[in-house]
Amino acid sequence: MARDKNQRELNFKPLFKEFGQTQIKNNERITLLHEEIEAIYLMDLLGLYQEEAAKKMNVSRPTFSRIIKNARQKVANCLIGGAKLSIHDQKDSYLIAICSDEEDQLKNLNAYAKYILIYEIKENKYKFINSFENPVFFEDKKPGMILPSILIENNVNFFITSEIGAGLKNSLLSKGIYTILKKNIKFEDLANIPI
Repeated sequence: MARDKNQRELNFKPLFKEFGQTQIKNNERITLLHEEIEAIYLMDLLGLYQEEAAKKMNVSRPTFSRIIKNARQKVANCLIGGAKLSIHDQKDSYLIAICSDEEDQLKNLNAYAKYILIYEIKENKYKFINSFENPVFFEDKKPGMILPSILIENNVNFFITSEIGAGLKNSLLSKGIYTILKKNIKFEDLANIPI
């Protein structure tokens, strides 16, 4: 008798959802489930072991093993067979991080600001989640060395800033965190940022 399916913990928000080759016409389409892209993200991008990745997804290790095997097989079929790959995105909310000099205002938005503010965006509404002191400011740490791991620990999908260096941008991207450049932003604008 089959067991009930556990609620998967899905934190990665794919920015691009359609992939395919352009040299020949191939109408075959393979769909990668959100849990499968999450498994690839955790193992292949973040480099977690299966046991740790399974815990992050709230599944057993054998279930995670089955998910990652299916995901890799689908990606291999697309790369070798030329099928189009689309990602089914069931995540209806995402987390954004902003570094600001004020905890209650969006001021001086850059990686060197005093505080890290985290908001959840869901159904075109924003909700404050957390704020804490930015080690880049208070401990004189380098943004590219410290911010990616902090944002990953907090399941952040997007980082909003007015400016960013190539090193930090690449470090964030390597962890699956996308950067959105905004010179000025108000709280009411958070839920309407085009992603």
